[in-house]
Amino acid sequence: MRNQHLFSLAIVCAVVVGLAAAPAMAKTYKFRANTIGNKSSITYAGLEKFKALIEFRSGGAINVKLFDSAALGDQVSGIESMQAGTLAIATVETPITTVDKMLGVTALPYIFRDREHVETVMEGPIGEFIKARLENKGLHVLGYMESGFRQITNNKRPIYKPSDLKGIKMRTPNSKLRVKIFNSYGANASPLPFNELYTALQTGVFDAQENPVIWVKTTKFYEVQDYLSITNHLYTVTYLLMSQEKFDNLPKGLQLMMEQAGADAAAYTVEVGRKAESEIVDFLKAKGMKVNDADSAAFQKASTPLWDEWAAEQKDPRFAEQLIKTISTAGSDR
Repeated sequence: MRNQHLFSLAIVCAVVVGLAAAPAMAKTYKFRANTIGNKSSITYAGLEKFKALIEFRSGGAINVKLFDSAALGDQVSGIESMQAGTLAIATVETPITTVDKMLGVTALPYIFRDREHVETVMEGPIGEFIKARLENKGLHVLGYMESGFRQITNNKRPIYKPSDLKGIKMRTPNSKLRVKIFNSYGANASPLPFNELYTALQTGVFDAQENPVIWVKTTKFYEVQDYLSITNHLYTVTYLLMSQEKFDNLPKGLQLMMEQAGADAAAYTVEVGRKAESEIVDFLKAKGMKVNDADSAAFQKASTPLWDEWAAEQKDPRFAEQLIKTISTAGSDR
């Protein structure tokens, strides 16, 4: 988000100048950063930007080595490794709910109206609330990156309304909530690690999947899927996370730099993702995918009961209900 966790320019410059003027630092911090995306993905591009920024601004005091395509494990194992202090940095999306079920609120269908709504929420008190929850779980938020609104692809037919999903074998991320959402629409949903998805679609283990269009392009799902239905059913918040243990072991000046580099890298992914989306849809059409706009009203009508069900399942249902209300109405008066 473009204003996320921004520090004043004076503070950042002072830290940079201070480091540059100081004697060579006694220690170089070497960190590994993992993403499930390949080298063409927006998350990898975000990590590349982060690496360039932090290595330059720290004067080489911090060195980041990037790993793509889940080379260091899937998102759940990445979370566990960061909590254990054996992995420094990773991007995480839907599986964040394995850390804290309450964070599933941002993954409720149609809770976000548009990108401006997302920005209002994630740059405000809710974003700080999420950051605090994750710090208590050993994870430090460096930024909220862009992946975009999720759409449905499949090999059976165009999806216009929820009932069109009846009987379709739908792959979801590792999220009980996501499985529940698509089963409620009539699909036969089950989770599968992202790095296994292309082959599963190719071999017919699954008929369908749901992801932002930028992932459909970069992972070449257009080679194994015929239909793209624009549902905008859910916005994917991509968390740029760091092991809290690793973060706490940094000097204060480097902590500030890490957070600023994270915020700037996240803003970069937002800019790139938004500019590219319409071009990507045209690209997918050119690759032979049949694209249709779904009936958003029908999907929203089928989805809103899930909000109440989700709230009722939380440890504090009343707080969960208030959280939903706060997020869903944020910025509605603009």
